[in-house]
Amino acid sequence: MRRWILVGVVAAVLAGGVLALTLTRRAPAQPPQPPAPKTVAVVKTDLTDVREFKATLGFGASQEVTGRRPGTLTWLPAPGTAVGRGAAVYKVDNRPVWLFFGDTPLWRKLDKAGTRGPDVKIVKDNLGALGYKLGGPADELTQATIDAVKRWQKAEKVEESGAVEPGDVVVLPGEVRVESVTAKLSASGEGPLMSVTATGKAVDASIDARQAEVFTKDLKVTVVLPNGAETSGTVRSVSTEAKSEKGGNGEETPVIAVDIGLDTEVGGFDSGPVRIRLTSTARAGVLAVPVTALLALREGGYAVQTAQGGLVAVKTGLFAGGLVEISGGGVTEGLQVVTTS
Repeated sequence: MRRWILVGVVAAVLAGGVLALTLTRRAPAQPPQPPAPKTVAVVKTDLTDVREFKATLGFGASQEVTGRRPGTLTWLPAPGTAVGRGAAVYKVDNRPVWLFFGDTPLWRKLDKAGTRGPDVKIVKDNLGALGYKLGGPADELTQATIDAVKRWQKAEKVEESGAVEPGDVVVLPGEVRVESVTAKLSASGEGPLMSVTATGKAVDASIDARQAEVFTKDLKVTVVLPNGAETSGTVRSVSTEAKSEKGGNGEETPVIAVDIGLDTEVGGFDSGPVRIRLTSTARAGVLAVPVTALLALREGGYAVQTAQGGLVAVKTGLFAGGLVEISGGGVTEGLQVVTTS
């Protein structure tokens, strides 16, 4: 009897152990399911390529003034001085050298009636603008012109010779601002004397030559000033000469000089860093997807992957604002395509 009781207890213990083992055994691990790919719809939209470039506010490119009158420098202007038509740029032996507007420097003495040429026209244009009556053809030195020169010389309190020599005037495109003076008083009146700029503020930019094609003369741009205010500007010139400029990483990059005039007066800043913003390309009503939806094909070109997994070859157009214009067979508005973000 006792033996059967013992056997029953052992059997119960063993059964309980099997039950315990059965209850504590873990279920087999299931493999993780990959997340569903993120998709976006192909949209019809307008794309605008807006670019920004670093630039510097100042007074534009400077130009060197070279003295051509023998003698001793007796007066020089202070940096920042504005010099207008007919005003003295500097003095040699206490005689002024005046500013005339134009694009042709004088290269000979003008004192004989009947002399013709662009230098004569420069003299007549400027004397006429100063209020002197001249007469005769625009590019011919007449006796009336010589008489007007004498009246001008008398008003300026210099010898009334009636002759104008190359060293008597400095010919520049317009009113100038003295940027810096390199010559010293008592030095020779011949040689480099100073640098001048235009009087109006302007913006200078050194643009990577690989992006310079977006700049053209008379292009309208937005200039973002150091305080964040915006004003408009117009491209006045784009250099055709590339120069090397060293970047922050030490690498040299070919750059093109771009000169931009401001369309309105800018107060508060004479110089400082600014940004140029321009719209280089605009496309209306195009199909577009995020750039992250593009897949590079091994054989070249790009494709997008549909939500069903198929690939559709596409031709890319404008890239702007994180989107890219696409076209091709099978590309329609609303098509769901896979994107990586």
